Parts: sequence; C-alpha cells; structure tokens
Amino acid sequence: MNAEEKSSYFKELAGNLQHEGFTVGPEADGLLPVELDGQRLCLAMDTGKVRYWKEDVLGDSRSAALDRVTDIVKTTAEYMSQMEAAPQLGVGPEGDYRLLADFNNIVLAGHPTQYGVQFVTWERVQEGAALYQGDYYGPSGGADSYIAAKQDFATRSGLIPKSALFTQEQMTEVYRSIHETLDSGYPITDERQKRLESAAEQIERSVPDLAARVEQSNQKELELASMEAPGSGGMQFS
Repeated sequence: MNAEEKSSYFKELAGNLQHEGFTVGPEADGLLPVELDGQRLCLAMDTGKVRYWKEDVLGDSRSAALDRVTDIVKTTAEYMSQMEAAPQLGVGPEGDYRLLADFNNIVLAGHPTQYGVQFVTWERVQEGAALYQGDYYGPSGGADSYIAAKQDFATRSGLIPKSALFTQEQMTEVYRSIHETLDSGYPITDERQKRLESAAEQIERSVPDLAARVEQSNQKELELASMEAPGSGGMQFS
C-alpha cells in the first residue's frame, strides 16, 4: 500500500467508523486511534486489523464495540484493496466506476466519491455494451453498503438463491426467539445451547442496528398486549 492508497483507506475507514458513532483521531504511522464515549477503544491498522489494550475493552458493551470496529476495519480494507486493483468498468455512466465482480451478465462496481465509496449492481444488456437497472448502495450506509451490494450481486447473478438468505427483519425475530429459549430456563443440551449462542452471535455481526430492531419489535408486542389486556378499554362490567 503506497502513501496515496493508505491515505484513501484511512479516510474511508474514518468515515465508516464515524457513521457508527465512533470517534477517530488523526492517523499516524499506519495507526488510526478509535474512541468510544470519550475513552480509548483501539487502534485501527492499515493491514485491516486492530490493536487494543485489555483494560480498554472490559465489559460487554465495550467488547461488542471492539467487535464492531474489527468488522468495519476488515470490511473496509477488503473493498479498498479491491478498488485499487480493479479495472475501469468501461461502459455505463461517465466517471470513475471500477469493476469489482462480473458474473452471468450482472456486474458489481465501486464508485469513489467525496463522501466515500458507492457500490452499484447492474445488468449487462445489448451484448454487454450497455448497463440496465442499477441498484445503488451508499456511501451514506458506511461499510454495510458494501456488504449489502455483495449480497445483491450474489442474488441477482444467481450465485446464491434469494430463498437462501434471511432479511434483517427475519434475523431480528430469529434472534429474539433464540434468546427467549436461552433465557427461559427450559432444560436444553450443552450442544444445543452452544449452537444457539453461536447463531445469536452471527446475527449480531450481520445486523448492525440489531439492538434498535429488537427494541422496536418488543415495543410493538407490548403495545399489542396492552390493547388486548382485560380492562384496557371497551365495555366495562362491575
């Protein structure tokens, strides 16, 4: 990674981290300081990894925050490396559009902007001479824009059938059901418990705003229960 590539990478990474509510300091010697709630959390590296001190990640919330930073750093390093190596798309709109993937007449392109990288999937038409029906992702969505664009490319091109993937709404309800089982006190085998815990952790990594979605789902059920509770309204008897 030369100096220009390193500068582009850290600029993109800083934007992605700030999008998730983290505070970043100026990069120095290939390290980007990351803070949470005004306290040091870790150092993001130009290798796509992070360094941290154990005392800075004590507690569930800070440990989870470190996991989120690690995912963002890894994802950003992945697509920025691909952007540097990718050829120009060659067809379609004017500007700097780079070909990241091409399969079954579906392309995935990356477009650097002043606000971050935008990702687009298109269908090739007219024997590959033109593009049709673009799906656009980011850059306002941060690193998750790249993940969403990859998923869209995989399903549009037929690499993965849509039926094999869960929506974020579905994963939220699966996550709730898992924790209802784990928290119920109902006897389950150690093997099943480990599998359920592993599935919950996987969903946590896949749905960035999971806590908010779970809270919203819980609130809807509480409101429904309140409406259906005896004595909450309607005709009253004594």
